[in-house]
Amino acid sequence: MTKNDIEEVFAAQTENVQALEQAWRHINKAINSAYSCDQESTAEIQTRLLAQVYCAFAEAVFSKIIHTPDALTPEEIAQVKTKGKRNIVEAWKKCVELALKKVEGKSSGHVANTKKKIFSLIDLYIYDPSLLRNKIAHGQWKVALNSNNTKVNANLTGKIQSLTVVDLYRSKEAFQSLFRIVEDIIESPNKAYQRDYWVHITAFEISQTKMATWTIDNKISGLKKKKQNAVLAKQQSKEKM
Repeated sequence: MTKNDIEEVFAAQTENVQALEQAWRHINKAINSAYSCDQESTAEIQTRLLAQVYCAFAEAVFSKIIHTPDALTPEEIAQVKTKGKRNIVEAWKKCVELALKKVEGKSSGHVANTKKKIFSLIDLYIYDPSLLRNKIAHGQWKVALNSNNTKVNANLTGKIQSLTVVDLYRSKEAFQSLFRIVEDIIESPNKAYQRDYWVHITAFEISQTKMATWTIDNKISGLKKKKQNAVLAKQQSKEKM
C-alpha cells in the first residue's frame, strides 16, 4: 500500500465507524421501545441485529486503527492483516506488539507489563465476543454450529440464546476502552499513550465493575417505569389545561 492508499482507507473506515455508531443508536432505541411496550420477541430480534452491527463496528474500528496515517508502515499493516486472516485475536496482538516497539523512554519492564495487560484484555474482550458475533453474522441466530458446520455447538448455542442487549452494552464499552488504549499507542506512542494509559485502564476497570451489576430484568423494569412516568406526566399536564 502507498501512503495515499493508507490515508484513503483510514478516511473510509472513519466514515464507516460513524455510520455504525448511528446504526447502534437507532437499533438501541428500537429495543428500548419494544421492551417498554412488552414486545419481547421484537426486542430479541433487534438484539440480534444489534449484535451484527457490533460485529461490523469492531471490524471497522480495527481496520481504521491499523491504517492510522503515519503510524504503522505498509509492511507492518500487511503483517497484521496476514494474522487477521487466520485469527482476529492474533491480529490485534500483532498490532499492539508492533506499536509498542515505537515507544521511547520507557523501561523494557514497563513495555512488557503493558503488553501483558493489553493481551489479557484482548483475550477476554475480543476472542469470546467475536465467536458469538460471527455465528450471528453467519445466520446462526438461534442455534450455533461448530467451525466446520457439521454439528451443533451446544455451548455457543446457549450463549447466543441467552445474549441480551445488556451483554452487548458491556462488550461494547469494554471494546471501546480497549481500542482507545491501542489507538493511543498507534497514534502517539510517546505522548498520549504514556500520559493516558493508566487513566484508561482505571476508567475501564471502574466501568466494568459497575456494569457487572446490570441485568436485563432491571433494564426492562426501568424502561417500563420511565414510560409509565411519561404517560402520567402527560395526563397531569392535560388536566391542568
